[in-house]
Amino acid sequence: MPIDPQELATVLLGHRRWLARRRGASPANLTLRDLRGADLRGAVLRLAKLSGADFADADLSGADLSHGDLFAARFPGARLAGTDLHNAELRGAKFPGADLSGANLDCVDLREGALMNADRGGALVLVGASRDGAGPDRTVLPDGNLSEANLSGANLSGANLGRARLIRADLTGAILAETRLVDARLNRANLSGVDLSRANLDGADLSGCTLTEATLGGASLRGTSLAGADLTGVDLLGIDLSDADLSDATVLLSPDSLPPAIQQILADHRVWIDSNGASGVRAALDGADLCNVDLSGVDLSGASLRGARLAGSRLAAATAKMTDLAGSDLTRIDLSGAVLDGVNLSGANLSQANLAAARFDAVEIMGPDGTPTGRFWPADLSGADLSGADLSGAVLGQSNLSDADLTGCDLTGADLSDCRVDGAILTGAVTGGAGAPDLAASAGQPPRRP
Repeated sequence: MPIDPQELATVLLGHRRWLARRRGASPANLTLRDLRGADLRGAVLRLAKLSGADFADADLSGADLSHGDLFAARFPGARLAGTDLHNAELRGAKFPGADLSGANLDCVDLREGALMNADRGGALVLVGASRDGAGPDRTVLPDGNLSEANLSGANLSGANLGRARLIRADLTGAILAETRLVDARLNRANLSGVDLSRANLDGADLSGCTLTEATLGGASLRGTSLAGADLTGVDLLGIDLSDADLSDATVLLSPDSLPPAIQQILADHRVWIDSNGASGVRAALDGADLCNVDLSGVDLSGASLRGARLAGSRLAAATAKMTDLAGSDLTRIDLSGAVLDGVNLSGANLSQANLAAARFDAVEIMGPDGTPTGRFWPADLSGADLSGADLSGAVLGQSNLSDADLTGCDLTGADLSDCRVDGAILTGAVTGGAGAPDLAASAGQPPRRP
């Protein structure tokens, strides 16, 4: 039968006194007690013994249960909003229909577990068995609300979180290996470094999630929404994403995930750059697939990448002087702050690219003896698709933008004062503060040869 409210008040007072190290005080021991419907709002039960306790429909909002022994405790329908459960022993605990929004479950262990106890006849029975005798609860958090909960470092391996609400929850570094998250809602949750190996994420909503450096090996992602998610550093090789929604997702692979042959070409090119061509080999990667790779800061100067695919890759602060990228696929690429002097991007697809503060200066042509000729080789973006690209603050010098598509392009603060823009499409482009005084008029001018 449910615990008497007066007895509960006495236990709580005694526990507070024990935590304060008062003489004669005893710690709370509510092991296997019936606490259904109890009002425990703000209760301080840190370090308490609560294994096997039944908290069905109890209100534990704002309570402190940290470091407590809650092995196989039951919380069906309980209110645990804002409850502090960090470092609590929660193996085998059940939370069907519980509200854990804003709860702190840092470093908890929520794996399955069972507690046995002797009945009146001396026979061992399973604690937590359903009241109709049909058997123990089989799920951990069906339809549980864990929105904004702190689950960083929690061990949830093998747990059933089907249909759970984990919106904006912090699961940094948590272990969810083989966890069932079918139809769960994890929108905007922080899953950085989480282990989701062999997890079932079918139909789950992970839109806007941060999944940087997460492990997804063997995970099932049928119908999973990863729209707008950050998957930087996630190894997606061998994972079936054919039915997943990756729209606007940031998918970045480590250079180490590239085929060994391409890694060697890049390494040889680095030697070629560092030795000024005395050793190493200039990179020839025409038509190569370098999509969604983090190549930030790389030096690809002089490399040939005609028709290569670098969609979604990150080359922020990279150097690509005199690099040939004609006809390449650079959709959604990040070239912010890159040095692109004399680059060939003619006919390339740079739609939705980030070219903020990039530099496109002309390169001075030297004679055979290394002396300046007074002639310059401008960056070539003729016929390139720059629709929706961010060119804010970019320096385009004498760049050739003739026939380029700049529809909806952000040119705020860009320097285009000496560019060729004849035939360029500027529909919807934001040109406030751009170097050229009247780009729309300039677009209709006859070409000027450098």
